[in-house]
Amino acid sequence: MKEIKRLRFKFIASNMVMVTLVIALAFFAIGYFTKNRIEQNNRDLLGQVASNGMVPQFFEGGMENRIPYFTITIDGNHQVTMIEGQYNIYPDDEFLERLAMESIRAAEDQGIMDRYRLRYMRMPFESGYKISYLDTSIEDAFATNMWRALGIIGFLAWLVFFGVSWLLSKWAVYPVGESIRREKQFVADASHELKTPLTVIMANAQLLSGQSGADEKDTRRWTANIQQEAKEMKKLVEEMLLLAKNEACHGESTKVRCNFSDIVIETVLSFESVFYQMNKDLSSNVEEDIYVWGEENQLTKLLRILLDNAGKYSSENGSIRVTLNRMGKKRLKLCVSNTGDPIPEDKKKEIFQRFYRGDGSRSDKKGYGLGLAIAKTIADNHKASLYVESEDGINSFYLEMSVGSRLRDKIDEWLKKILKKTAAKKPKINKNMS
Repeated sequence: MKEIKRLRFKFIASNMVMVTLVIALAFFAIGYFTKNRIEQNNRDLLGQVASNGMVPQFFEGGMENRIPYFTITIDGNHQVTMIEGQYNIYPDDEFLERLAMESIRAAEDQGIMDRYRLRYMRMPFESGYKISYLDTSIEDAFATNMWRALGIIGFLAWLVFFGVSWLLSKWAVYPVGESIRREKQFVADASHELKTPLTVIMANAQLLSGQSGADEKDTRRWTANIQQEAKEMKKLVEEMLLLAKNEACHGESTKVRCNFSDIVIETVLSFESVFYQMNKDLSSNVEEDIYVWGEENQLTKLLRILLDNAGKYSSENGSIRVTLNRMGKKRLKLCVSNTGDPIPEDKKKEIFQRFYRGDGSRSDKKGYGLGLAIAKTIADNHKASLYVESEDGINSFYLEMSVGSRLRDKIDEWLKKILKKTAAKKPKINKNMS
């Protein structure tokens, strides 16, 4: 899909912009501070050379210092009088005099002579100057190699992050892609479901309008067909609107403390006559006084969907059982089970999708496949878990959710006590009227 491709491109582009900035800033800081540190060490070393003509030995065993430096002394006539230091090859006198003159004419007492790749430090000495030089070729080579190495490492790191971003982009946009796919599938399925009743309505309407001499029996039959299909369309649209409303809610609706045990018992009682007419056995075992925070109407709707589903897909003369009990102190478990054809393992998640009607007996039943999708949305809005298990010819739908908060319950009890005490305090009437 083009939308997903564009989203992946934006994800990768934004990641790589941030990665590039971080790598560039980090490596620039490392290179900058390392280079400055080396330059500062060389300046300190040159200061030691200029002050006492010696530098610390860096090798054990009495080996000569291999630091490439030398010092020249200039008299009052700008003549080189002495050369000291550790340097492999000393230049001739003419070059030394030219180097000394350029160092004397320099505006600063210390600096770098890029032309000769030397760092110098000038100090007054007797009637002339003492000028110390330090070869910067090693320093320059180190800096060049350092920047080259940082550049290569940075580029390789950039490629690694690009590969990681490309892989993560698939994972990041997958929920969005799945949502778009489900939305398109929803539109396609809804259009398919609406197509059949609309076709029937149009066919019967044409018969009514074209058969002017039709008898009353045919007219009633065609009118009944139109009304029946219109009812089916109305039911489908209402379920679609309910599903869309619940999905848009995201648990933001107002919830109150309600007795979930009473909700289960009342809903089960309302289905007794329905299952009796279907020759199916309905039994229940409900633990009393289990309170939850939620919407009573929505929880009732969820339970009615589960019971309707159990009755619709249970075996002939089968049985349906409803149980509700606590799981520890903070959770509850509701189970609606029925005998019937087992649900395949790979279909246990698909049955909660919109317009799902599986193969075999489940696809032969009436309905649009929206009930369990609505129930799943209601459960999600209540931060509950709804799932199905199938074993030994029994399909069981489980709902697990948190019971009423103990803190909230205590606050409610405390408020009720305050209200009772306030109501008990009646204003005293003074009977001694003057």
